[in-house]
Amino acid sequence: MGKQHHRRIFSSIGKAIADYRMIQHGDRILLAVSGGKDSLLMAWALADIRKRSPAKFSLEAVTIDPGEPWQFSEAQLSAISRFLAGIEIPHHVISSNVARIVTKQHGKKTPCSLCANLRRGSLHQAANDLGFDKLALGHTLDDAIETLFLNMFFQGSLRCFKPKTYLSRRNIEVIRPMVYVEEPWIRRAADRLGLPVAPPSCSYSGNTNRQYMKDVVSELSVKIPGLKRKMQNVLQSVWRQVPVTD
Repeated sequence: MGKQHHRRIFSSIGKAIADYRMIQHGDRILLAVSGGKDSLLMAWALADIRKRSPAKFSLEAVTIDPGEPWQFSEAQLSAISRFLAGIEIPHHVISSNVARIVTKQHGKKTPCSLCANLRRGSLHQAANDLGFDKLALGHTLDDAIETLFLNMFFQGSLRCFKPKTYLSRRNIEVIRPMVYVEEPWIRRAADRLGLPVAPPSCSYSGNTNRQYMKDVVSELSVKIPGLKRKMQNVLQSVWRQVPVTD
């Protein structure tokens, strides 16, 4: 990966960590690794930061297998585990029945919303069961902008997930170190690093309101120079207005 591109990603992650005091000395952080490019790059970047940071912290990763009919193949899970082992991150795989529940309930609730809630619950439970009090998610700046737009246009509310949230019912702090990183940077890095990205197996993929918002953001970014950095400023204003405890 080019030095300038490398610097831009690490600078954005470092700024997010510093702005929201995401990582402290002695932290044990569980990384949510879905097999997508965002979470794999997050693992790679945090493993590198761990080597150089004056604050000593440990990393482990967890992958929630959604089960049939969207389950990971053995080859996909093995590739993810090998990649994580190469950067010295232990890997836990937890089986679930998320896919079965979502396909069974389709029509009663938006499938993407239900799936996200179930996966989130599985991750929180995994963090509790494995003894972690800090969970890192790979949400990016693009994800944050899309979420803000979804809530604005479909719910009429000015809301978005926060860079750092304390879940009092679970005693878990959720952090999002990639929240200043743009998707095009990640795609380029994933290709150059040869990350073992597992393609989405969800039958609803590509035909959702989120995909529509992703397309809107992409089109606006072409027409409005610096759109994402401007939207980052908007998001920071939104984040200042909401508490960091859910």
